[in-house]
Amino acid sequence: MDQQLDLLEPDSFVATIAERHGLGSDALLVRYLERKTKAASRGAKARRSLGNVYALLVVAEDFVDGKADGSRFTDLLARMRELPFGSKLQNHPLDNRLNDEFRRQMGVDGDLLPVQATVVDGQKARRISPDLLAHDGVPPAEAAAFIVDVVREYVRLITEKQTSYLDEVEALSDADELGEFLAGAFEPNSDARLFEIVSYVLLAEHFRGRSVWVGETRETVVQEPLRLFRSGRTNANDGGIDFVLKPLGRFFQVTETLDFGKYFLDFEKVNRFPISFVVKVEATADAARKTIRSDALRSGRYTEPQVDLYMGLFEEVYTLPDLRRILAGLPGDAASVGRMKDELALQFRLEYGLLD
Repeated sequence: MDQQLDLLEPDSFVATIAERHGLGSDALLVRYLERKTKAASRGAKARRSLGNVYALLVVAEDFVDGKADGSRFTDLLARMRELPFGSKLQNHPLDNRLNDEFRRQMGVDGDLLPVQATVVDGQKARRISPDLLAHDGVPPAEAAAFIVDVVREYVRLITEKQTSYLDEVEALSDADELGEFLAGAFEPNSDARLFEIVSYVLLAEHFRGRSVWVGETRETVVQEPLRLFRSGRTNANDGGIDFVLKPLGRFFQVTETLDFGKYFLDFEKVNRFPISFVVKVEATADAARKTIRSDALRSGRYTEPQVDLYMGLFEEVYTLPDLRRILAGLPGDAASVGRMKDELALQFRLEYGLLD
């Protein structure tokens, strides 16, 4: 990759690389990759999604390397999993997910979809669409090289981003500095992954030291501490459950929206099991519930009894005022600060695949 890419800014790197390869801002590949790489911006709310980007990269690399006929499916998937943060990627992007997203976002179909099915050595294979590479009037090799340069730069930027978070956590020296770092996750344009991780760390410390009495019979009841577990990464296919509180078995979901459809769908995913929500809004929990209910009724999609059924499944709602209250109420002693720093570092490493 061009060494000059190290100097690019997150908000401009796709356009800059496109210009070097002779592609205009309206080119299909430029428009698509602009959308897919928003998470490179330091304060972007966009969630990082690498599966489709990596699928596009490996088929473009084949073209650049003179393998226009493509590679075996298994070889492409293996190369995707060798890339940073790619160890847990599945086969869906190469199968249909990249093409489905490109069709939906770019409004094209057929030979202009990026991944084309083919056969190599008698086995299932994939190649990049030559029609797509030639679509915007530059040599196909330039278009393929543009893809490779953009994705490699994107990976560099998000790697730098996650490293910066770990560096910030390591440098926190006391409760005040930790509080400032955690409060930064509540800003409107803060990273979605940062918000989920900070929410988890705050609530885990909040429940620490609390306990419940459980047992199969009155004679076997024992005291057990409450412990909060994070169940998956921010974009993981985990059925919509972000945290689990044991031994109560309470589910938590983290979100940034008050869209009633999102909540009702989450309830259906877990067979209408009650869920607690952590919501990145400035409204109070009561106000958030009222907004969700009134919007659902106004939509006309549900009867009032149906809406009330779903509203009864909201177990607890934590909004930004609640998280700030929890933050202000933490002990702030050295032990608490140390635990939270360790947990922040661990969750960042898990989130970015550094422990894979």
